[in-house]
Formats: sequence, structure tokens, C-alpha cells
Amino acid sequence: MTMYVISHKMFDYDLPNGYQPLLVGADFNSNPRGYLADNTGDNISRQNKEFNELTGLYWMWKNTTDPFVGLSHYRRYFSPHSFGKRIGGRNAMYLWLLAFGRTHPVSEEELQAMLKEYDWVVAYPEDDSKGKETLREQYIRGHYEVDLDHTREAIVKLYPEFTNSFDGVMNGPAVMAPYNMFYTRRELMNDYCKWLFDILFEVQRHTDMTRYDTYQRRLYGFLSERLLNVYLHQQRNVKIKYLTVFNTGDLKRKAVIRHLTNRMGITEKN
Repeated sequence: MTMYVISHKMFDYDLPNGYQPLLVGADFNSNPRGYLADNTGDNISRQNKEFNELTGLYWMWKNTTDPFVGLSHYRRYFSPHSFGKRIGGRNAMYLWLLAFGRTHPVSEEELQAMLKEYDWVVAYPEDDSKGKETLREQYIRGHYEVDLDHTREAIVKLYPEFTNSFDGVMNGPAVMAPYNMFYTRRELMNDYCKWLFDILFEVQRHTDMTRYDTYQRRLYGFLSERLLNVYLHQQRNVKIKYLTVFNTGDLKRKAVIRHLTNRMGITEKN
């Protein structure tokens, strides 16, 4: 197995066995430690400013053969503890950190055990609108609506059988498995990547980024977060394991308290 850890720079974190750093945007970023790089073989590395971690995903799809494969980020990892909504979701994770002071990425043994029962491991769904928006409204709040229109048009053209799933997910509650993170079997990743990049390259053909700032130019990474959820929604018979994601920058006690107070609507006093 390999869990590829996407990064645009060198980083210091004690990775478990089976975790492999992958430098993205490698034509633009230095690589003194000799990480695997997304600018070798069949690649779209030079489009990293628009595709973000997806240049790494494309490289994984086209240039690796691992039978079990996943994607994490240099600051974000799946926690081995599943803090589902019924026990408080991410709030429960922060309480865990407050009590025990540490967590760690899920191990390769734990991931392999999960795939004996499940088809996909993805991030636990989150809703930053607290039930007040649809996923489409949530996207439009931060990005350009025309990008969603182009995405739907691409799906209707290339994969019309996914149209109802796209409409259902985007017009449903603003809940999604975020970060483009996953772990699955090779053949399932291949099928997903073929579907995803067919759609994104079609959207790209119709997109004018002339007025987009640096943030909005990260368009395809933003779209793919939603599209992973559309893809999984369409797969009626797959079994999905949801894991809470932790950020390595949130592990210090002060950061944990800040996140808890923010999530509870408590304003810290100076």
C-alpha cells in the first residue's frame, strides 16, 4: 500500500510506514530531500496553480501501480479515531486532543483492515453552513457560479448518468467529505480518476480565468472536492468508511482550545 502525502514544500513530520511524500508543482518548487515529484512521466505538474493536489492525484493515477492507494496532505491526515456526528464530530476530536494531547495518522495495518469491509475511506462529511445552505449555495458563496454550470454541462455531455447525482448532491445540504482525501483499491481509484479528469479537462476548455485571483485560480481543486461526493453518491453498492481528519497545526493545546471555543460560538476575551 502507499498513502501519498501531497506537499508543495519540504516538511518535518514523522510519517508511519506506507506513507510517501509527493512534491506537487515540482517544476516550481525545490526538492532538496529527493521526494517523489509530480513532474515525471505522464503529468500535469505545470498546472498545479489551478489543480492543486490534483496534479499529485493525476501523477499517482498515471505513474504508479500500488494495489492499494490513498491521498493525504502534509498537514492533514486521517485520524484512527472515528469521531462521528453522533459523538460530536470534530468537536469530539478536539476534546480527545485536550484530554490526551496527541493523535497520529491511521496506520497502514488499520487502513488495510478497513478495506476488508469497506471500498473507500474518505474524510468525515462536514457542513460549515450549519444546515443553512445547500452545497451549491455554499460553493457560490466563495467562488464563481459559472464554474458549477460548466461542471454540470460537462457531466451531461460526458457522463449523463451522473446528472441526477450531481443535482442531488449540489442541491442537498452543504455536507461533503472534504480535502480530496481517500484510501481505496487501485481499480476503484483508476475508475474515479478517469471520470474526474475527463470532467475537469472538459470544464477547463470552457473556463476563462482572466479575472480570477490567485485563490480562485485553484478552481479544479475546489470542484473536485464536490465531485468526489458526486461520484460516491452514484456508486450505490459501495461501502464507505468515514474518518475524522486532523491538522498537524491544531495539535497544540492553545490551538485546540481556540478551535473548540470558535465552534461553540464562544469569543475569547483578551
